[in-house]
Amino acid sequence: MFFKTDKNIDNRAVMIGYFATFVFWGLILLVNSFYESFYEREFISSSMTILLMGLAVFFLTEIIATKIRKNQADK
Repeated sequence: MFFKTDKNIDNRAVMIGYFATFVFWGLILLVNSFYESFYEREFISSSMTILLMGLAVFFLTEIIATKIRKNQADK
């Protein structure tokens, strides 16, 4: 019951969310590695913080992409 498939899901918006999250995590980890190399400490020290920020980026991007795609389809 909890894991029912949603037939109204916008797969294109989900793929946009995946891409945005991947790019976000890549940039954060790149900045973190440069910061660690030059300043000898992390920019963001908690992996959990990076994970939660990425999840927030995914959900926000997916919601925004769904709304934009729905508005374009209504026109």
